[in-house]
Amino acid sequence: MKTFSKILLVLVVLGVALGVAVDGHASGRIRRITQGIFLYSNWDAPYLTLDTCLDMTVTEVKVPDAVNWYGREYPIAEIGPGAFRGCRNLVVLDLGSMVGGLLKGALLDCPNLRVIKTGRKEPPMLNNNHPFYGCTWDEVIEPYHTLSTIIVVPEGCEEAYRKAPGWKEFKVIQSHMPSGNELHMDEIDVQINNLESQLEKLRQQERRLEEEINALRKAME
Repeated sequence: MKTFSKILLVLVVLGVALGVAVDGHASGRIRRITQGIFLYSNWDAPYLTLDTCLDMTVTEVKVPDAVNWYGREYPIAEIGPGAFRGCRNLVVLDLGSMVGGLLKGALLDCPNLRVIKTGRKEPPMLNNNHPFYGCTWDEVIEPYHTLSTIIVVPEGCEEAYRKAPGWKEFKVIQSHMPSGNELHMDEIDVQINNLESQLEKLRQQERRLEEEINALRKAME
């Protein structure tokens, strides 16, 4: 009798679990899913967040416009925090027609990123009102990306991007994919080195000012 009760209990638990699973698929509710090289998340919303690029060695990436899950299309709303962080071989990132923006740390530690392409006529914005991952542009990308990365946008939308927050910081915004000559890597490297030298000089000036202030304080004691 006890054995029968245990079996019955197991069947009931499995039935409940199966019912929950079926209901979840039927309603389109997703927690986390993996398709291709991307991990996505969804919390009962009609869109997905691209959480993580699972292939850290990838050189070119195209973010899909939407993901089909159990017969339902979920558009990609945003690039999540740290989604491509550490993809050190990444050269070309195609955001497709992503409907949202980028969250904190999305493109940090991507030293070889040379092209960001977007199919949106309106520049994707930062989600700086996010309750947990709101941020400014310098928390999404590395400062040198504005020199070393070319932004490719739909034809006729160049000016919109040149005036948009964050995007206007990039040196090159154009409507065609760059050739090797357009990357001007030697020139970019020189500019990056100059910026680093200027930063070091500012740090030295700061140290000297601190020493002078400390000396003045001691003299006044």
